[in-house]
Amino acid sequence: MNNNIDHKQLTDLNRRNAIKQLATFCGLAISASSLELLAASSNSANKISTNPQGFLTKTQLALVQQLGEIIIPATETPGAIAAGVHTFISRYITDCFAPQEQQQFVSGLDRIDKISKKLKHKIFIKTSTQQQISLLTDMEKAQGEFNSNDRIFFKQFKGMVMFGYYTSEIGATQELAYLAIPGNFKGDVKFNTIGKAWAL
Repeated sequence: MNNNIDHKQLTDLNRRNAIKQLATFCGLAISASSLELLAASSNSANKISTNPQGFLTKTQLALVQQLGEIIIPATETPGAIAAGVHTFISRYITDCFAPQEQQQFVSGLDRIDKISKKLKHKIFIKTSTQQQISLLTDMEKAQGEFNSNDRIFFKQFKGMVMFGYYTSEIGATQELAYLAIPGNFKGDVKFNTIGKAWAL
């Protein structure tokens, strides 16, 4: 063994070996590049485990929070804020996005505030609910001050909100019907006997 390998290199090597062994046990094949990404992701997660905003500023995290609640508002069930979707998104882009993708995400958020200040003379979270919905409607349709790239960003953002919400405890157990230990398979069940879609 090379005595010049430092503790960090040894930790990364052990992590990659553990991931590879787990993958082999599960019948998966993981490339060397994938191992590097997984190891890097694990390192990143350790760094932000106590920091829910990740690399986002407080203003950006507040914007993510407000956008999530507009997409999935609280009704008879809790909304995106209660489910902590903003925290999930922040950690997701910190752990799983490449630096270029992270910058594109931040640029997408900045575009919303920039256009909001131009049209409403306030940053997005300071505008009224009606104004916020109007701005996001334009963004979704790529009309007014928004373009097709803005529409793509918003579509991706909504996907992250949906994923974060429906994989949260609140989304899976209160919005969806959840059964921790499934029973026998029933291929034809009337929806009105359940009342909700099943969580995965």
